[in-house]
Amino acid sequence: MTQWALAAAIVSAISVAQGPDIAALERAVAAKPGDVQSRRALADAYLVAGRGMDAVTQLRTATTLAPRVPGIWYGLGQAYNTVKQDALATFTSPSEAPWRALLSADALLENGHLTDAFALYRAALDALPEMVTAHESIARIYNRTGHSDWAALERARIHIGTDACGTRQALCEFRAGRYRLSLDAAMKQSDAEARYWRARAANELALAAFKQLETLPDSPERRGGRAAVAQAQERYTDAVSELKAAVQLAPRQPELQYQLASAYYLARDYETTITTLSPLLESYPNDARLLTLHAESLLQLQRGDQAVSLLERLVERSPTPRAKLALGRAYFQSGNYAAAVRSLEGQLDGDTDGSLHIQVARAYRALGQRDKAAPLLTRSEQLRKADEERKASQLTRVITAPR
Repeated sequence: MTQWALAAAIVSAISVAQGPDIAALERAVAAKPGDVQSRRALADAYLVAGRGMDAVTQLRTATTLAPRVPGIWYGLGQAYNTVKQDALATFTSPSEAPWRALLSADALLENGHLTDAFALYRAALDALPEMVTAHESIARIYNRTGHSDWAALERARIHIGTDACGTRQALCEFRAGRYRLSLDAAMKQSDAEARYWRARAANELALAAFKQLETLPDSPERRGGRAAVAQAQERYTDAVSELKAAVQLAPRQPELQYQLASAYYLARDYETTITTLSPLLESYPNDARLLTLHAESLLQLQRGDQAVSLLERLVERSPTPRAKLALGRAYFQSGNYAAAVRSLEGQLDGDTDGSLHIQVARAYRALGQRDKAAPLLTRSEQLRKADEERKASQLTRVITAPR
């Protein structure tokens, strides 16, 4: 069994009974602290239980015990990604919109969307002037767009007193490139700034863990690490190439096949997504992840009649807004307009560009209820114009001199 397959098997076993397995694994690690496999199993159990930092702790130790095992480095990168995603998920309140803008700006800068990142950094700084590190990011944008003189002016605006590092340790450690210390400091507090640095530091540590795979012989984990980085950078065809290579190295690993299918979907190759999923669905016909990806691929191909039964099963098991919306679209594509209305009307509040209002209006018109379609069409036009104005404002964004 490959290291990758072993990790998947452990996760599968743990998911059956989280509590007892964790307790037993903790005892096993305490009894044999040098046993790498016990630590990996415990880390996987912690991840399933939502305890990302506990998983990180076990995998950090495992990398010192077995630094040449690729599965450990891959697992550590995934554990750090879990910590990052958990931190990102905490920014939900309207009052934290500037923090979400700052995080979005960081992602845009990482992926080379410099003008959009610049606009968000400026907006975030207006609301969060204490986040002076945004000036460093703006300076990077200036340098990358040929404005080194502006970059120097922007960096001159960074003022962090030595006494500030006592209360803002996570920030200071991050600026110094000491990402582990930054994350450890951020985990000790729960305010918005601490959660921001959790996400930033965990991201850097995940990238560093995946980078370690490049020092080892080729393996499914090495390819998976490359694919994870490629997807984060929106290089979806590169992710497909890496995962195809990973599957060749470990052709009987279902998790790899699922990741490859997901990469095809992100690359908008929906037919190949379905082809890749088919053997997995034969073996795991009730797996929600597989069913969801299959159904959404069918919707993208306008084959809603084939997606209806899959989505009905998913909604019955877990009636999430996303599942209901997909089911409504499938009903509409298959011509079941009454069912489409029932599924889609409850999702109208989430419509940002008017497309969903139009779809519900068309369903009402197909049912002969033009009186109900009319106000929906009016609202769809309002949303469409607002969306076009937002997009137009983005197109007119420019990188301006320091102010």
